[in-house]
Amino acid sequence: MGGNVVADQQDSIVSFMTYLDACTSGTPQELLDGAIKFGSSGMFEDEASLINSFVEAMRNSNGDLLEVCGINLNNDDTGSITGLDAGGERAKTAESVVPEEKAFYGGNTKGSSFIRGLTVNWPDDISDDMQKAIAGALDSQWLSNCMWLVDESFAINFWEKGTSVKSMDVKFEDDPSSDSLAYVRNYYHDGVTTKLELTVNMHYYKNLDLTDKNGAVKDDPNQLYLDRTLAHEMTHAIMAANIKNFNELPKYVKEGMAELIHGIDDYRKGKIQSLANDPDTLKDVLENSGAPTDDSAYAAGYMVLRYMAKQAASSEPEKSAYFQIGTKASQTISVGLGDMRCEALGLTKADGTAVSVATQQKATSAITVIDRAISRALKQQTIIGSIESRLEFTAANITTAHENVTASESVIRDADMAKSFTAYTRANVLMQTAQSMLGQANQNSSNVLQLLR
Repeated sequence: MGGNVVADQQDSIVSFMTYLDACTSGTPQELLDGAIKFGSSGMFEDEASLINSFVEAMRNSNGDLLEVCGINLNNDDTGSITGLDAGGERAKTAESVVPEEKAFYGGNTKGSSFIRGLTVNWPDDISDDMQKAIAGALDSQWLSNCMWLVDESFAINFWEKGTSVKSMDVKFEDDPSSDSLAYVRNYYHDGVTTKLELTVNMHYYKNLDLTDKNGAVKDDPNQLYLDRTLAHEMTHAIMAANIKNFNELPKYVKEGMAELIHGIDDYRKGKIQSLANDPDTLKDVLENSGAPTDDSAYAAGYMVLRYMAKQAASSEPEKSAYFQIGTKASQTISVGLGDMRCEALGLTKADGTAVSVATQQKATSAITVIDRAISRALKQQTIIGSIESRLEFTAANITTAHENVTASESVIRDADMAKSFTAYTRANVLMQTAQSMLGQANQNSSNVLQLLR
């Protein structure tokens, strides 16, 4: 049957990403439609059905984000897909979403570094101490932690065989005309990425508080931490290196997936709520996400992906087998079973990459993948158990019905026999009465004749 089964909200997003990662043929729209269908366990057939369902749900709920998407704007969680708000095990705050453990701003700033399968090339002309500090922090832990977060959230990384590029150049610029805090540019040919560049805009981060490990800006508490910004951009980098035709994906998908990494519940509350209260604008943003010049595509993408994940988490695999359980044409139950092969569970990939424990980092990632596979298998067991219970209940009902019909048939047969014997007795009585009357009539005639003689 080969349907997909997702264990929870995060697993729905992992399935969505896995589908995009594995497919190398088909148009960009076909790939996106397939990823949506796979990530939602067949609940949504394609992009159009997902958007229409989401917008209608928002309209009918009067903008109730918690009911429709599971987004709680009133708590301290950032809404990261691995956080408590999205069904995770712990609350992700602005400070904790990218975990840092050791001293920062003291890493390598020359040549290149090898970080989680990625060769990072540092610029030769780092001009000031702040740039050196940021480069050192990138090398020390920021890049490593951000890539770990992407791997933990989406199960993609630079170690895979199918990754088209495994190096990235780091650049610094001071551009007050740009509203980008940092950005990744990917160069590509025939839909395949051939080069990556990470640029940090020093206009926003030239006054970092070097006593804050998260990349806080002095005297500007509203500025997004640099580590969160990097987590967003490294999501783009890893997706671009692993997904063919990444640039052809709608903007709301690319930005929404990146927002799921670090969450934006705490950062874009106003935009999220305004879109939730205006379904027509929300639909227009999703259908034309490249048009808005503000952060609408970011918020709308985050919302619709959270909606898909929430709906898929309570769904079963697409139902494609039907069992006749009654005497009427409509008395059937439908069954869906998930694909439990290693590739479907994420233990192996289409390019032959398998779960590895060759290094401590890979072993840590493997634990996440295996845990997710176990969760999927357990959910499939639950589905099979419910199907089994339903069929056992049906079998018991059929047995009871058979016994009732047999008993009824026996009573009817007894009644039929009684009716037949009654008819027989009646006929027998009538026959004997007729014979008696005939005999009596013959005797009376004989007596009259005797008198006449």
